[in-house]
Amino acid sequence: MVASAKETKLSRRAKDRLHHIHARAGIRQEGLGRALGPELRAIWGIPEDAEPERVREIVLLRLNRVLGRFADPLMPEIVWTAYNLGVDPADGESGMVGRLRGLVGRGQVAVSERTCTRRFYEFLASVKNSLDGFQEDLTGEDFRLASQWLTRNVRPDREELASPSALPEVPREPVSPVLRTFLERTVWGPADPAGAPLPARLGTHGDWFCVFTDERLLTEYRAATGAGWPRIHRRTGREVVAAAAGRAVATGVLVNPRPIRGSGIDAALPLSPDSVARLTVRR
Repeated sequence: MVASAKETKLSRRAKDRLHHIHARAGIRQEGLGRALGPELRAIWGIPEDAEPERVREIVLLRLNRVLGRFADPLMPEIVWTAYNLGVDPADGESGMVGRLRGLVGRGQVAVSERTCTRRFYEFLASVKNSLDGFQEDLTGEDFRLASQWLTRNVRPDREELASPSALPEVPREPVSPVLRTFLERTVWGPADPAGAPLPARLGTHGDWFCVFTDERLLTEYRAATGAGWPRIHRRTGREVVAAAAGRAVATGVLVNPRPIRGSGIDAALPLSPDSVARLTVRR
């Protein structure tokens, strides 16, 4: 465990630095490590030479530990908006006040801006109090989740937790040679009763067409997951991309997903909805 001092100059100075985290671009601001100051970094266990992304991960995890003590379902919406997580990038630089004002203005919460601000400072007071106690150790799994939340710009309270093995990982986008090969080859995938590609709704990741470059891989996936698709379609990768682009809902394409979350990630080929749109334009 990383221990913090009780009622000392160290903890008092650390508490003063907390106000810098929700300023400007929040946890995404440049120089976040410097903004924290040496006292807060020491209490939260942030090495002086930590990479910027690791600093953000630790800050997110420490804040999330405190947030877990609040039962009010409104609190995560307010807190993560204030800290700029799960916020539209266009609003990211507007500061805590601007982000909360936008939250209320768009009708995302049924309370006033004043109430949002008051609730946020209630949370901040709890964070300050937490600095006088022990800080729990952070695990590799903690860092894995924090990295995903930051990369995908989603909030911990909205992360899909049910049946994680049913959700294939969405790795980085592929390199061009692999992509060209996929577009020209035949793939197999789940289909609806009419024979059209059947989308999988992967929680916060959105809609995806899951396809396989070998019918044997699809059979193995189906056996492992117990999926009961009405039919199986057979198309070229290019045709699947076109079908994804033609949907009213933004849809990506995930090739060769694994039935166990986190396994075989290097063998999977993801095409995000943005990539699908770009490919359709180029075609």
